[in-house]
Amino acid sequence: MRTTANIATVRTYEVRPEGLADAAKVLKNIVLFAAAPFVGLAYAAAFPFVAVGMLAWYGVRALRKKAGTG
Repeated sequence: MRTTANIATVRTYEVRPEGLADAAKVLKNIVLFAAAPFVGLAYAAAFPFVAVGMLAWYGVRALRKKAGTG
């Protein structure tokens, strides 16, 4: 099947704001889909540091509570 576009069909094509909003949503989804592995990698790389920081935080709180200063 062969399709052709002539000037009459091109000139009558109109761009609607709803179409642009839909295109923006699709583009946003594509970008998020492409970025997801990198976000996951950042979480996986940060997890050990966050865990050690939380252990230290709870340890200091427990020591302060035991010493009666907190």
